[in-house]
Amino acid sequence: MSNNVVYIKQKSLHQFVTEIFTSQGLSSEDSQIAAKVLCYADENGFDTHGVTNLERIYVERIRDGRINKDAESSVISESKGTAVIDANNGLGLVVGDYAMDMAIQKARDVGIGCVVVRQSSHFGSAGYYTSKALNNGMIGIAMTNLGSQTIARPLGGSINMIGTNPIAVSVPSKNNPDFVLDMSTTVVATGKIREAQRRGESIPEGWLVNDEGHPQTDPNAYYEGTGHLQMLGGSLETGGAKGYGLGLLVDILCGVLSGASVGPNPKLFEPGGEAHAQKDQNIGHFFLALNIEAFRPLLEFQKSMDIMLGTLLDCPPVSSTDKVVYPGYLEYMRKKETDLVPINTNVFEDLAALGTRLSLAVPNIESEVLNL
Repeated sequence: MSNNVVYIKQKSLHQFVTEIFTSQGLSSEDSQIAAKVLCYADENGFDTHGVTNLERIYVERIRDGRINKDAESSVISESKGTAVIDANNGLGLVVGDYAMDMAIQKARDVGIGCVVVRQSSHFGSAGYYTSKALNNGMIGIAMTNLGSQTIARPLGGSINMIGTNPIAVSVPSKNNPDFVLDMSTTVVATGKIREAQRRGESIPEGWLVNDEGHPQTDPNAYYEGTGHLQMLGGSLETGGAKGYGLGLLVDILCGVLSGASVGPNPKLFEPGGEAHAQKDQNIGHFFLALNIEAFRPLLEFQKSMDIMLGTLLDCPPVSSTDKVVYPGYLEYMRKKETDLVPINTNVFEDLAALGTRLSLAVPNIESEVLNL
């Protein structure tokens, strides 16, 4: 155990999270899927989308009915390469897994598979879904909006209208770690702000600005409504139009295309518009699988990827203490060292408290510490 992190065996964490979902009335199969998706984030370094959200986003919303644990997804329309799925307000972790599998199968059949989902809920880390395509020798793309929930302002605007709207892309190589991009279209995921608040630490300049556009380094400002999350790139002068455009693209592909809600909604201008935004229902997802074999031989493609990625790794760094890497490299190197999953000590304490309340055995903390 370090000062801020404890380590839990991967298998133990999966079992515990599965039991939590089962205790809330999900089927054994759905609980296992949900646990696998959620734990992926912690196993791959995206801990803002992992078990830290287990109670706050999933257990609480299952209990109060915002997520329907008994929902069965329905295919609304389908072609050889596409499908639209209605999740019927079910668990996004489960319907997302199903939808990505469908996209992969379609790509296997016709070269490309695109599946969109509406009436869903939070689906965890987008990178989990693209990793499924990766494991099938395909390129995977996954996105999600936040439905009607709004977190960030449009560039130059004074009302929150856009979610964090993440995008993930995974591309296989042969010998080098695969290219895995998993990013929000805001400058940072809100979980990073929550973690800083929990630790009583300040946040870097550029994450939040006040009403006058000046930097805010107190994470509490975000929750008090005086600090506003910026789109990726920040201001117009520093490239904020790029993050803004990407965020809108996610709303278009996940919301407008599927029939889900989107952040920019005229109801925001009405009295009580903020309450409408925070309903956080009818979330939309977008999944795309590209069968590389439909374009060129997979091995040939992977060798080309190795050359490209290897060239990046060989690039001389500015400092002798640094190393040039690419998205996915550090996560791969961290994960391959051990089967232990790092969990923030405060998050572990919350998990332990939840397990105790539900009369479930809490995973053991392992003594091994990673040297990464």
